[in-house]
Amino acid sequence: MDPNELREEIRARTELSYSRSGGPGGQNVNKRDTKVTLRLAVDELESPGEAGLERIRRRLSGRISTEGYLVIQADGERSQARNREEGLERLENLILHAMRPDPKPRKKTRPSRAARERRIASKKKRSQVKSGRRRVSGHGDD
Repeated sequence: MDPNELREEIRARTELSYSRSGGPGGQNVNKRDTKVTLRLAVDELESPGEAGLERIRRRLSGRISTEGYLVIQADGERSQARNREEGLERLENLILHAMRPDPKPRKKTRPSRAARERRIASKKKRSQVKSGRRRVSGHGDD
């Protein structure tokens, strides 16, 4: 799977719609449709392959609607073009991140005998340092 090919496919298959934004922009937000809503039908992607699609569906299951659309809204910028680019980049990064292979499972290990002894020795040393700070009794303080 080529990431650039996938990016191109995402850009080609994404449906864009525009609406008025409540974000920054002064009076501009009352006149211009700067908010961008991006909808991508995940099941229609071909570049990731079946295994990649399954991984995307599993990892983004909370963000994919019942109709099979991944929906993202971008309204942080004042211009429609910048919001469109920001939304497309977020969508691409989200899908590429979901496509990463699963990390290798961690093998359980146990500390070595020397490591356990070092740990106990450092605890004893620390204990002696702290006990040296205690008030000494029997020197006529009473």
